[in-house]
Amino acid sequence: MNISEPVQFSLETLLKLAAACLLGGIVGWERELHDRPAGFRTHVLVSMGSAVYMMVSVMFRPGEQGRVAANVATGMGFLGAGTILRHGSIVRGLTTAASLWTVAAIGLAVGYGGPGYVIGILATVLSLVTLVLLSRVERVMGAKRLYRFAIITVADARRRLALIRDAVGKIGVEIRSTEISLTADPGIQDLRLEMRIGPGGSMDRVTDALMGVDGVRGVNWEH
Repeated sequence: MNISEPVQFSLETLLKLAAACLLGGIVGWERELHDRPAGFRTHVLVSMGSAVYMMVSVMFRPGEQGRVAANVATGMGFLGAGTILRHGSIVRGLTTAASLWTVAAIGLAVGYGGPGYVIGILATVLSLVTLVLLSRVERVMGAKRLYRFAIITVADARRRLALIRDAVGKIGVEIRSTEISLTADPGIQDLRLEMRIGPGGSMDRVTDALMGVDGVRGVNWEH
C-alpha cells in the first residue's frame, strides 16, 4: 500500500460521512421547523450512523453486506416507534417515523458510494417534496380532518350531551369519545370531547355551535 492509499481512503470516508450528515440534516431541518419529536440532530445521526454501518459492512464476507442493511432497516423500526404518540384515536409522529426510516436508507446509499450518492441525493429531494409540497396539497384539497379535544364546562353534562352532539353534528363534526369529570361547583361538570372536524371546518365555528347549547358555560381547547 503506497502512502496515497490511506489518504485517499480517509478522504473518501470523510466525503461519505459529510454527505450523509448533509442529506439527513436537510430532511431533519424540515422536521425541526415543524417542532417534531425527532428533528435536525436525530436525522443527522441516523443518516451518518447508517452510512457507517454500510462502510463497515465491506469488512465482512461477501454476501453479508445485505444483512447489515436489512438489520439497519429493522432497527429503525424501534427508533421510529419512539416518535409515534397515540392520544385517543389521534396518532401523531407517523410522518417523522417514516422520515427517520428514509434517512437511514439515504445513509446506507451514501455509505455504499458510487451510484449511491445519486440515489441519496434524489431520495432527499423527493423526501422534501413529499414533506413540504404534498402537505400543502393536502390542505388545499381539504383531505385531512382535524382531531381535537375540547373541554366543555356545562350544567348537567349527561343530559346536555345529546344536544351537544346535535349542535356539532349540524356543522359536520363527529364526537369520537366523551369523558365527564366533576368541578368545584355543584351541578357543573367538565365534559371532555374528542372531536373530528371535517374538511373546511374550524375550531372557532365549533366553539360558536357549542356556546349556543343551553347550559354550556365555557369551551376550552387542548393543544
